[in-house]
Amino acid sequence: MKIVMTGSRRAWIEDAPDPTPEGEWVVVRATAVPICGSDMHGYYAEGAHTGGHEAVGEVVAVDSAHRLRVGDRVLVHPASGCGQCWLCRRGDYIHCRAMPAGSGPHFAQYIRKQEWLCPRLPDDVEDDLASLMGCGLSPAYQALTRLGVNAFSTVLITGLGPVGLGAVALASFLGARVWAVDTVAWRRQRAERLGAEAALDPNQTDVLGFVRDHTCGEGVPAAIDASGHPEAERLCIDALRALGKVAFIGENQGDIAYSPSRDGIRRGIEIIAAWHQNLNAFADLITFLRRFPQASDLISHTFGLADVDEAFRVFASREAAKVVLHPWA
Repeated sequence: MKIVMTGSRRAWIEDAPDPTPEGEWVVVRATAVPICGSDMHGYYAEGAHTGGHEAVGEVVAVDSAHRLRVGDRVLVHPASGCGQCWLCRRGDYIHCRAMPAGSGPHFAQYIRKQEWLCPRLPDDVEDDLASLMGCGLSPAYQALTRLGVNAFSTVLITGLGPVGLGAVALASFLGARVWAVDTVAWRRQRAERLGAEAALDPNQTDVLGFVRDHTCGEGVPAAIDASGHPEAERLCIDALRALGKVAFIGENQGDIAYSPSRDGIRRGIEIIAAWHQNLNAFADLITFLRRFPQASDLISHTFGLADVDEAFRVFASREAAKVVLHPWA
């Protein structure tokens, strides 16, 4: 099979052995594989790296698996899980402490995955749209659910890459008023297409002043940072009203300034961190894809595997939403 390798700011194709099914592990022929922001670590790093952790495809081989059959269209979840611990049993397998080895990269024509992490897809949701249920929608869905966002909410969302745009779309679908923030004009325009009431450039607008002016000085009840930038994370904290909640869904391996007394105790705010949705969110995300007319705007580009280097260049330009690879094109 063909797999994608990345490194030193380029992407290319290499040959690799086809995976084989074993026990509960099935083989899926990938048809739609999105690029995630975290995949760019390998793209920018020296050397050669495999990657990819989102996909949709068709089951082509099984061993003793009993939930799936050859021909089933499935969503392929990232990572793996033991399937036995309390986290896996409640659907939060992404935090499993005993993840088994065996799941290969998703930037490939075939993917090996445990069958219980490959839910069947309905016929009326096409492959590219379904692939958004990976990182395009999952972190934001968990964040919005835990924040309690609804039609009465105003939400500040900072960072409008694919994950942040997913947050804008889901919050808009829930009926919330959305204020979106990013320095890139292309991203702000896409956020407005997805339902943002205001899309602000923090280099041109005093965002905190805007929030206070439009909330009678109170602040927003909910905020989400999808950028991972310390300044944006701090802005979300400062923009909260008393008893407000903020969710961090953008990776930041460093630190931010936070006072447990001044920020937390005296204001009563809550900080949430969200990585991936619970497995039981599958039905809700299918409903979103069926009912939200602008869902397709979360995908800006598609490429065949032969054009994978261009696909990564487009994604790196930051003037893109989700970029989806078609491994057999």
